[in-house]
Amino acid sequence: MQIHEIEHGFDGSNGLEQTVKKIRSNPSYLFNPCSIKQGIMMKNLQKYWFFAILFLLLFSCTPKPAGLSDAEKLDAFFTNENVKIVVTDSGLGGVSVAADVVERIKTAGVFNKVDVVFFNAQPHLKSGYNSMDTNEQKVAVFNNALEAIDKNLSPDLILIACNTLSVLYDQTPYAKVATIPVVGIIETGVDLINSRMANSDNSKVIVFATKTTVEKGKHKAGLMDLGFTEDRIVTQACLRLAGRIERGPDSDTTKALVYQYVEETLPEIKEGEEVYVSYNCTHYGYVDNIFQQAFKDKGIEVKEFLDPNPLMANFIFEEKYRNRYDNTEVTVKIISQPELPPGRQAAIYELIVLTSEQTADALFDYTFTPDFFEWESIAK
Repeated sequence: MQIHEIEHGFDGSNGLEQTVKKIRSNPSYLFNPCSIKQGIMMKNLQKYWFFAILFLLLFSCTPKPAGLSDAEKLDAFFTNENVKIVVTDSGLGGVSVAADVVERIKTAGVFNKVDVVFFNAQPHLKSGYNSMDTNEQKVAVFNNALEAIDKNLSPDLILIACNTLSVLYDQTPYAKVATIPVVGIIETGVDLINSRMANSDNSKVIVFATKTTVEKGKHKAGLMDLGFTEDRIVTQACLRLAGRIERGPDSDTTKALVYQYVEETLPEIKEGEEVYVSYNCTHYGYVDNIFQQAFKDKGIEVKEFLDPNPLMANFIFEEKYRNRYDNTEVTVKIISQPELPPGRQAAIYELIVLTSEQTADALFDYTFTPDFFEWESIAK
């Protein structure tokens, strides 16, 4: 193999430095006959210099693409004319968020065309995240769901309309490589509670949530970061309540569970305190009337019942993004990994039809995809 001497030679570190600088600024220099002293063989050149230069080119000179910040991902999202927004939940609580987005975006003028897809990321009708044995299982299964959403649906934005999945998101491998904005609901809930409690030192909030959400403690941590003391934050895990709401929001079993969990919070409430109740599972707003009646029956005056669901997507409708288009075409699709029995479809339909008839109708035309993502090898 004949290797010609490149200008400035390889007779020392300075020569190599100069050569590398030239190659960095113009990689073709390495193979440019004009830059090579013709006819002079580099008899004293060790071949390893050649490979050292290639190594520098490949690993030192090539810039690595920097990951975008959350703010930059959102900025990029709003540069689109047409977008697909995927709303996901473990169950059908987040359908209320999808319904809200569908109706508000029709007249906001933010985009020209919007496809709203609700994806039910519950692994199976008889298996949910809160019934899994370990946190690692929950994270791994949800990560599979996210990767499948990204691959199969190609969204421009993912809204995690589920407190349980929102507290798991940051632990997923997908969160580290996502190129699109992914927005959870925890911050919305914390901000809503803060907006009500901030002006009263005598206020207290009762956070009703799933077992996983309570165990992770992100609502409590977020409120304490804002200066609220721990004794002003009561968290109540409501096992099995979300599933019972889907099966029958007005059933005796659902009512009994709500009354049971309200009863369990009573020892934490002191006379004269200003009490707020926060629904930090997206299903619980569906039975707001039962919660209200339960507290009334127990003789507890609640200042306000707080539901973050309608506020989750507010960032999409900021004034600076509005009225960019005269008309917006909106489509809605519902996809579910578990099969949806007719009774569940009907129950949720009645709860959201007044918000969005288009979204409610999509429940009866949903797509059943039992193998959308893999979970059985992890948590069955």
